[in-house]
Amino acid sequence: MIVPMKKVVLVTTETRKSDSIAKLQDFGLLHIEQLAGSGERLEELKKTRDMVDRAIFTLSPDAPEESGGPSSFDAALELARRVNRQAERIRELSDDVERFERERERVVPWGDFDPLMIEELKKRGIALRLFELSAEQAKTAGTVKNLFPVRTTKSVRYVAVVDDGSLAAEGWKEFLPPEKPLSEIEGAIEDRHSQITHIQEELDRLSSSRNRLARVLNELDEMVQFENVVTGMHSEGTIVYLKGFIPEKRSEDIKKMAAKNGMGIIITDPDDEDQVPTLVENPKAISIIQPVFGMLGTIPGYHERDISLFFLIFFSIFFAMIIGDAGYGLIFLIPALLGMRSGRKKTGKVPTAMVLLTVLSSCTVVWGAITGTWFGSQFLAELPPLKALTIPAIASFGSEESSQVIKFICFVLGTIHLSIAHIWNFMTEVKKKPMIRAFAQLGWLSMVLGLFYLVLNLVLDAEKFPMPTYSIYMIIGGLAAVFLFGQQEGNFIKGVLKGIGGFLTTFLDSISAFSDIISYIRLFAVGLATVEIAKSFNAMASGLGNDVVGIIGSVLILLLGHGLNLAMGALSVIVHGIRLNVLEFSGHLGMEWTGVAYDPFRKKETK
Repeated sequence: MIVPMKKVVLVTTETRKSDSIAKLQDFGLLHIEQLAGSGERLEELKKTRDMVDRAIFTLSPDAPEESGGPSSFDAALELARRVNRQAERIRELSDDVERFERERERVVPWGDFDPLMIEELKKRGIALRLFELSAEQAKTAGTVKNLFPVRTTKSVRYVAVVDDGSLAAEGWKEFLPPEKPLSEIEGAIEDRHSQITHIQEELDRLSSSRNRLARVLNELDEMVQFENVVTGMHSEGTIVYLKGFIPEKRSEDIKKMAAKNGMGIIITDPDDEDQVPTLVENPKAISIIQPVFGMLGTIPGYHERDISLFFLIFFSIFFAMIIGDAGYGLIFLIPALLGMRSGRKKTGKVPTAMVLLTVLSSCTVVWGAITGTWFGSQFLAELPPLKALTIPAIASFGSEESSQVIKFICFVLGTIHLSIAHIWNFMTEVKKKPMIRAFAQLGWLSMVLGLFYLVLNLVLDAEKFPMPTYSIYMIIGGLAAVFLFGQQEGNFIKGVLKGIGGFLTTFLDSISAFSDIISYIRLFAVGLATVEIAKSFNAMASGLGNDVVGIIGSVLILLLGHGLNLAMGALSVIVHGIRLNVLEFSGHLGMEWTGVAYDPFRKKETK
């Protein structure tokens, strides 16, 4: 559920604001409305934080932490500066290497010579020029006076010409002598590489202090946040104040904190215009789905709904149908159980992600067992103990009829899923004014149920699933209810006219509802693809023979093939299983996922 919030205004004086903000930070429960702080100290803190952050990024995260690192805050900052100086030096040396390597590539065809010799000749009145000629240009260069071949390749002629002022070298590519001989260029490259290696070895040693710098970065984040709040507070003369939000159940706690520290406080309900943060709290059994929301970065708006329960239920079903194989489910289940055990031993707590994976993989094992799918092998499916678990009507190795039944199940799931959204909408809208507007959701519910029969008729089998007369009335009646009640705001006639005015949008939305139900067939399609790919790899492996080479090849094909299939299945879960919840279901709920996470002003824990 989304935790109810209260809006808080805290008031103090200009002279006491730093102390008040420090007390508020220790309290650690108020989500402060965004402030725009300013001042030299804030800018300096931000620069220092960025400097430490760059140093952390430079150092290796794999180095073990050792004793003897920087013992103080200032020493850690000096270490970060040194790391950044060395990192900048590596960049400069790398630029030098790149520049020298380009020069070496240009000079190599001419060999190792001293450019000063050319300058010396020039001082003596001998203008020696170097050219790179194509094969065609070389044919016409034979008549040029004082031309000396230096080197010849298949496509380029390298020549030196003593120019007495009469040379017409139109179109010829002249080679400009380098500043240093080739040997010195190569020596410079080697020297730069040596310096880079030396500096990198030092950075590797300093990496043992990376965790210390990470702790300093946390401290700087707190300092930046503190200074931003202090300098960004609103002011009215000598009075300063800030706004924020706190869970309703903790409003008495902040009252006591304010009274104890001499701060004024006003607590009210949030307005519709307020950007209220969202805090989702659920029982442990439901909160296991939270890692998925964390991965997606999706947060419901404060005035939206928490879909955690329905997301968990349907995502578990979708995961099972998309992966579709009991053998694959066991592959997920075993590490999940081991991860739960390992996490409990290390921290005393079971990792939430491992609990979720256990639930998802268990559902996959159940679905795979009742469809008779074990690593895509018909041989395993026919074994008596496993065959006894199979439901013939939906068996993967059954007839075409079983595919039709699974498609039917997909459409039933989709209809139930979308119907829940509109029933939930009705239950929410009926508590608001005007209550009559809620009946539009019953219209949408009627349309979804009526469209279910249309989907069966058009997609599955028109003869087996004829359109019942009442389903047509459900679609038309539902559409009429949306026109009548969907835009009601108090004046019934005006609401009806407004609803009719939006005819095109409503009509397109009804078509969208039809396509949304059809989209649940992706569960069948992706699950079928997983099974067929597994079958194909099994067939490839079985065709390699029974000799040693054939057995080794078969094992490799099975490992690589099924591993690839598992990876594709996991990707399909993200693309399709999550989509049906976040787009189709949430779309019918009217959710926009525009929430801001509840992030109270507090001291951060250092890990």
